[in-house]
Amino acid sequence: MLRASAFALTLLATGRASAAETPPPASPSRASPSTPTDAEVDEHVAQGHRLYQLGRYQEAIAEYRRAYELRADPRFLFQIAESYRQLGASEQALFYYDRYLAGGSAGADRDAAEEHVSELERLRAGPAAATPGLVATPENGAGTKRPPPLWRRWWVWTAVGVALAAGVTAAALAGRSESSVPTTDLGNKSFF
Repeated sequence: MLRASAFALTLLATGRASAAETPPPASPSRASPSTPTDAEVDEHVAQGHRLYQLGRYQEAIAEYRRAYELRADPRFLFQIAESYRQLGASEQALFYYDRYLAGGSAGADRDAAEEHVSELERLRAGPAAATPGLVATPENGAGTKRPPPLWRRWWVWTAVGVALAAGVTAAALAGRSESSVPTTDLGNKSFF
């Protein structure tokens, strides 16, 4: 009983998310990293996992990118894509999922990446039945064409261009002096 409650408290204290939202481990756990670079990569990955678990996805992305800069492991791309997906940045997530899939990785991450790509593509495409510029009404079902906003009409921009040209012309004419001979101490006289 005491052990079960201690285990539950430990899980609660770590703030673990559900298994679907937890990124997979980036690299196999090593007893001791063979090089200082491996140790630095492991530290960035561990920090990225902690930040991801805390919901600080932007900071997790930065850590995963540093790890990827040190070691070009495609699993880091998957974790960057997952973080972007959690942020709601679907374009960036799609970019990193595509990079991950182009790396030719196999396994559960690949299946998850393909599933997320199809989901994000579906969201990006929007509903297939809806046509931009149409308003659905009960009478027609499909809708009627909505007039374009004022700033998209050709005559508005023509009027703005004419007004701008008239203003520039008026300013140029007002800035002209009556005489092209500069004034001196002798006056404004032309001797030719």
